[in-house]
Amino acid sequence: MQVYKISNDCMLESEFEEFVSDSSASYWIIMTPEEIKEKNEIFHFNYQTIYDCLHNEDAPKLDVYDNYSFGILNIIKSHEDKFLTSELNFYLTKNSLIFVSKNYQDIFNEILDDMICRGSIGISTDRILYNLIDKMTSKDYAMLTNLESEISDAEEDVLEGKTKDYIKDIVLLKNKLLFLKKQYEPLLDVVEDLTENENGIINEKSKAYFVILFNRIERLNRKVGNLRDYVTQTRESYQAQLDISQNKIMKLFTVLTAVFSPLTLIVGWYGMNFSTMPELRWKYGYAFVIFLSLAVLSVCLWIFKKKKLW
Repeated sequence: MQVYKISNDCMLESEFEEFVSDSSASYWIIMTPEEIKEKNEIFHFNYQTIYDCLHNEDAPKLDVYDNYSFGILNIIKSHEDKFLTSELNFYLTKNSLIFVSKNYQDIFNEILDDMICRGSIGISTDRILYNLIDKMTSKDYAMLTNLESEISDAEEDVLEGKTKDYIKDIVLLKNKLLFLKKQYEPLLDVVEDLTENENGIINEKSKAYFVILFNRIERLNRKVGNLRDYVTQTRESYQAQLDISQNKIMKLFTVLTAVFSPLTLIVGWYGMNFSTMPELRWKYGYAFVIFLSLAVLSVCLWIFKKKKLW
């Protein structure tokens, strides 16, 4: 457990006992799920929220109570070819902000670097929460730009007709965007509920910052939607290229079939071996059949060339 006291626009390390006995100052506390369960006899939080802290949820959410708000956030991390989330729960009360996480998050150090003894910021619990969500989403636009570049590169390769199975890459990109969509949409609801401030926990001056966050996440969510459409167009382009390739192959087989059909007729005709066929005992019969076959082949190829069929 880590406890920080907010006093005179400074954040100082403190003890949990001081937080319990001091109701005049604001505190930022970092706890594990087991610690929040153990200390709940002091906080009197709804048991369902304690259960949510102990068991991971799928998506961000915000539950508003009379004296506090409970929220679930997912910190997105990129790992190899997929995204992973690290769940972070929080309780926001009048004089405290409690983060509950199974593992100490690197983002806490970033917040500390921004907040400790920087009086010009105007430190408060709701500003710390704003800072957290801000850092969670500040690099997402660059991440989406990289995804857009991947889609664009795949599209260029498809249009150039490069021989590669792009279905796997396209499905991977589509799954990434679907994952982000499932994170941004509930996060929008969380920030919107914080902006509405039904229980009056958030300072009125800080509401404007959450409006900024809401607009940013809305733009990110809209960009994800646009990129999903882009992926769909790329997949359709790839399917069109496959169809064109298959048509070319079918066209080739059609030409070959049309060329060799007359030759097959000749073979069948002279393969009957009727005793009355004059070519059977003709001295030049074999050469005649060869000449006839080459002539038919040449005429067929000339016709197909003239018709631009090959």
